[in-house]
Amino acid sequence: MRKSKRMVLLLLTGLAALMVVSCSSGNGAEPMDFHEQMEWKIPDPALGERPRILFVGNSHTFYNNFSGMFVNIIEAKGQKSSVFELSQGYYTLKKFTDLEDKGGALLDKTLNKQWDIVVLQENSQEALSETADEDMFPYARILDEKIRAKGGQTAFFMTWAPRDGLKDGMKRKSREELQQIMAANYMEIANELDSLLIPAGIGFMRCAELYPEIELWDNDRRHPSPEGSYLAACTAYALLYQESPENCSYTATLEKDVAVKLQEVAADLILR
Repeated sequence: MRKSKRMVLLLLTGLAALMVVSCSSGNGAEPMDFHEQMEWKIPDPALGERPRILFVGNSHTFYNNFSGMFVNIIEAKGQKSSVFELSQGYYTLKKFTDLEDKGGALLDKTLNKQWDIVVLQENSQEALSETADEDMFPYARILDEKIRAKGGQTAFFMTWAPRDGLKDGMKRKSREELQQIMAANYMEIANELDSLLIPAGIGFMRCAELYPEIELWDNDRRHPSPEGSYLAACTAYALLYQESPENCSYTATLEKDVAVKLQEVAADLILR
């Protein structure tokens, strides 16, 4: 299911989903080389036999059943998991910290349970903000503190810039320029909190250059296509499980050769 009408907490298993309850902005910096070899913090401790993982976000998380794709990759690779999702369209981390908001109250209750990993996805507008220190970071800190209080690890889910960039005043910023701002913001808060970071947006930039024939964006040019969500799920798997998604038999609805390329991009980004 690509779109959601109400706030739900989902337990995801196999192909089915069970509903259980209703560094700086980058301005003035050198252009980022998205193909540069990067080192990413790994889960510590490593995931156990059946880790409990919670995804928290908005439409970039629930489009194309991203979390379900993640679960199916896990199972196809012979691993186990207990994965939940709490998502609502347009939500920001700020709204998720608001106890007077339905989503914030539900997340607060959910975070009272023990999680191995909680994956936080910020709204793109805040993640692209040149004042992320006011619009994003304070709320990331609040949620991270709650996650750590129960012994969990925080992971940030870096999403992707709009396919065709955005107009900023009289100038249009390219998707690469916007991704650099987003990447810098996510990297800064992840470094500050010593948290995990799933760099799906950087994977998008790499794949778009390597395989321009693979369309990673939906028709609205902002949300992911099934290919984009699959790439993000492969990236999440590689980072959290520290295992390559290559040779995964689960390819969602994609042609096998396309899925293979996306698996390779994720593996190269995280593990090589």
